[in-house]
Amino acid sequence: MKANRRKILGTDNDLVEVLSKDWQNIGDKLKERIYKHYWGYLMGVALRYVSDRDTAGMVVNDSFMKIFSNLAAFECADMENFNKLLKGWMAKITARTALNEIRKYKNGALRESLTDEHDWRFPVVLQDNLHIENVWDLINNLSPNYRKVFTLYEIEGFNHDEIAELMGITASSSRVYLARAKEKLKMLYRTLMV
Repeated sequence: MKANRRKILGTDNDLVEVLSKDWQNIGDKLKERIYKHYWGYLMGVALRYVSDRDTAGMVVNDSFMKIFSNLAAFECADMENFNKLLKGWMAKITARTALNEIRKYKNGALRESLTDEHDWRFPVVLQDNLHIENVWDLINNLSPNYRKVFTLYEIEGFNHDEIAELMGITASSSRVYLARAKEKLKMLYRTLMV
């Protein structure tokens, strides 16, 4: 029986298949497998918000505690996209956890003037072909609040009201940050492609 269990969990697809059948009644061994499988993905999500790897690791661990204690909250009506929906749900928890961590240590640091007084001269080395790493280089050259709003909206899928609540800003400020982030990304892209 144990040999069959190991075989079932032999690949990532097998893990997703087992999870999609009985997500809310998983045991400790399966939780450990989930942790190992999704840790790297959630670490990437955390690093979009906090730059310190130790803090990001702590954010991921805290996120898994929340994920495992709220299993009943995850619902999936589209089993063909179970993994995608699960990853999105976990990413939202991780993003919120990261922003709460930032807020805890830098109260008020998320507030930023909506003026263009920033120094936008960033050294970015880019080849002729724009690759995913290059896109992240461009995004990482945005000011911190622009980067956070852009990432929350465009990558994590939060709406402006949710972003406003998470960051302690207004929804209109979130829209302004997003618009300015997009403009700045366009400018950086054009500069690099000249």
